[in-house]
Amino acid sequence: GEENEVKTKPFKGAQVLWPPDIPDDILEDAVRISTEALSGRNFEEEGVEVARIVKQYLDEKWEPYWHVFLGKSFGCHAVHEKRRFVYFTFEESNISFLIYKAS
Repeated sequence: GEENEVKTKPFKGAQVLWPPDIPDDILEDAVRISTEALSGRNFEEEGVEVARIVKQYLDEKWEPYWHVFLGKSFGCHAVHEKRRFVYFTFEESNISFLIYKAS
């Protein structure tokens, strides 16, 4: 049925799984730092470095412990803190980010 349909909304150049379980300021920060980390980097060769940059930034700004996954096709089941989960895709590169906080 329609209630199971995956919904996304455009936000700052990304398609965000909607509704995101994260405050707007952290969402904006996550999309921005992910955009910056990907910029000028080869995803295939430097994906781990991109994830490290995003994680380090979020840990410093929003307190540990953030987990960052990126790729073109993956599934996930994770336990995360309340209001600390977001999944988004950059349409141009088709790279998705899964970011959540868990202690």
